[in-house]
Amino acid sequence: MRAAVQWASGGPFEITDVAITPAGPGEVGARLRAAGVCASDLSLTTVFGQPTPVVLGHEGVGVVDELGESVTGLEVGQHVLVLWVPSCGECAPCLRGDQYLCARRSSTRDAREGRAHTATHRLSIDGQPVHQGMNTATFAERTVLPERAILPIPDDVPFPVAAMLGCAVPTGVGAALRSARVSPGDTVAVVGAGAVGLNAVLGSVVAGASRLVAVDPAERRRQAALDLGATEAMSPAEFAEARDLDVVIDAVGQPPTILDAWKAVRRGGTVTVVGAGRPGDTVPLSAYEIFHDDKKLTGSFHGGISMRRDIGMLVDLWRTGRLPIERLISGTADLKEINEVVAAQRDGSVVRTVLTME
Repeated sequence: MRAAVQWASGGPFEITDVAITPAGPGEVGARLRAAGVCASDLSLTTVFGQPTPVVLGHEGVGVVDELGESVTGLEVGQHVLVLWVPSCGECAPCLRGDQYLCARRSSTRDAREGRAHTATHRLSIDGQPVHQGMNTATFAERTVLPERAILPIPDDVPFPVAAMLGCAVPTGVGAALRSARVSPGDTVAVVGAGAVGLNAVLGSVVAGASRLVAVDPAERRRQAALDLGATEAMSPAEFAEARDLDVVIDAVGQPPTILDAWKAVRRGGTVTVVGAGRPGDTVPLSAYEIFHDDKKLTGSFHGGISMRRDIGMLVDLWRTGRLPIERLISGTADLKEINEVVAAQRDGSVVRTVLTME
């Protein structure tokens, strides 16, 4: 099969033939039809230590084409979404409904340290093992995953839209609805107007924010946020002077942006960090201020979205036009154009171009 292989940390992608093992017991094979290129994919080898060679990609959608032994909940030909945070359904977080916090989920640190549960051995080139990034590897024509990492999705959802439902949409929308719990009438700011931040804007609109500020250094992205429902836009320098907001959602996750968000919320307000910070970064906060001002600082992993519980809500919001995912998609491109797609997303000229594997 064709796949985009990254041979060195931060290096370009090479489209080449990669061998993939058949689906084993409890596994499902899917022919991928579309994949989004998330910012996390682009920093996985450089910031988070993902070993190479690797096939990256975790936003993906396709059609089941192979069922391993003992798989009973899926059918060949079914449209399915790849889950990069599969839940075991048995641990304490899963049993209380927080599947996105599954105690058995793996991390890039696990892969970097060679822990046994991350050694999938599904991909290879001429006998050389190739890592399966995020255990999903959607920058390819096919993937093989455990059944619990595959979620059926209605056939009426176009493949490019469905690919966005793999990460950008639930992470951003969920940051507003689930993690920050934006309420009708809240004054809200979203820091960072990339794909996740713009989805946080959409989630805040759905939640009923009265004043909605989009913060980004790029005028083009500020305008995109205004087009999607933000009531005003600011540069980071302008936002540094903002105060008395109910909620700030930080889709960047760097110490300076977290501190600006902290200063901008009122007493009793909430800062929700959905941007993936670097592992070694720390944020100096006043212990007295945390106590005295009763502010809340929360994380938001995967937007607090449990996909099996929430996919129906997200699809219904899209169907009714309240979640216009298509407006976030600048276009589609064949897998072979991945390097051009990456360059366009890095320079901010597009929000998201979806890769297709026709």
